[in-house]
Amino acid sequence: MNLALLGKTSLALVVVLVCVLGCGWLARRVGTRPLSPGKLLRVVSSTGVGQREKVVIVEVRGQWLVLGVTPQQVTALAQMDAPEPEPEAVVVPGDNFSERLAMALKHNFKRKGRSS
Repeated sequence: MNLALLGKTSLALVVVLVCVLGCGWLARRVGTRPLSPGKLLRVVSSTGVGQREKVVIVEVRGQWLVLGVTPQQVTALAQMDAPEPEPEAVVVPGDNFSERLAMALKHNFKRKGRSS
């Protein structure tokens, strides 16, 4: 009788864990969607300055709004033009991490082979 109760309890725990993990996965998928063409608002950055207070930078139509956010209110702290986007980094062929790592490992193996 105790073994059957333990099995039912374990099964219920597994179901709850699967539900929690599934909800977390769904929240990440829904929360990271790119803006639709009709959306005018984008959160650029956010940082906590207290237990429940944040400073948030929001972009609206080429303007950045710096907002102080508390549980009770939102206060505009500053407004400025959004900076121009930085140009994309130029990728030089043969200058990526995986190739440099492979070369470094190859060089390291050669040195160790000589000293042995």
